[in-house]
Amino acid sequence: MDDVSGPHRLPAARVLDVALLMMIAGALSIVALQMVSRDWFPPEVSISQYGVGEHGWMLTATLLCFAGASALLLWGAQRQAPRLGWTVIAPWTVWIAGLVVMAFIPTNEWPAPLTLTGQIHQAAAICGLFFAPIGAVLMVRPAIHSETRTGRRARAVVVSSALLSWFFLGLLLLTNIDMDITGLGYRRAWSLHQTIAVLLDIVMVFALIVCLRAGVGVGSASRRLGSSPTATSGSVPA
Repeated sequence: MDDVSGPHRLPAARVLDVALLMMIAGALSIVALQMVSRDWFPPEVSISQYGVGEHGWMLTATLLCFAGASALLLWGAQRQAPRLGWTVIAPWTVWIAGLVVMAFIPTNEWPAPLTLTGQIHQAAAICGLFFAPIGAVLMVRPAIHSETRTGRRARAVVVSSALLSWFFLGLLLLTNIDMDITGLGYRRAWSLHQTIAVLLDIVMVFALIVCLRAGVGVGSASRRLGSSPTATSGSVPA
C-alpha cells in the first residue's frame, strides 16, 4: 500500500472516526427499532418489515447511518490508498447504493405478494449482501501496510465475517426457492438467515473501519521513523 503524506493522513483518520460513530449510531438505532416494535432478532418475518408501519422512519434512519458510514469508510480508504482500484470501489458502491435504495423504497406488508417496490427493495438487499463482502475482502488487503496486533485481528474478523455472510446469503437464496435445510419453515428460516447475514455484515464493516484506522497510525509512525536522522556509516564516536 502506498504511503500518503501528512495532509492526507490526518483527514483519513478523522473520516474513519466519523464513520465509526455513524456505525455505532446505526447499531443503537437497530436496538431501539426492536424495542419499539417489540419484535426482537430474529424478527417474526424479516428485517425489512420493520420499515412497514409507524416506525418505518427508524429503519430508514438506520440504513442511512450504515450507508453514510460505508461511504465515509470508502473515502477514508481512498485517502490512504489513492490508487484504490475499481475492483474495490465498484462492489462497495453497490453495497452503499443498496442501502440507500432499501432506505427510501420500503417493502410491502407481509403476507401480501411483493409489489414492484417490494421487489426493488428485495433485489437491493440481496445485491448489497452479496457485494459488500467482496468489497471488504478486497479492501482489507491494501488496508494494513504494517503488521500490528490490532490490524491482524481486525483483518481476520473482516475475512471471516465476509465468508460467513456469503454462506448465510446462500442459505437465504436456497430458502427463497423452497429449499429449507433448517426445518423451520420458509418464513422463520428466511428471517433467521437474513438476520445472521445482516449482523455479520455490520460486524464486518465495524472491523474494516478498525483495520483501516490502525493503518493510519502505523503509517504515521513509520514515516516519522524513516525521516529521523541516523549516524553516517563513517562516523566514529568521540
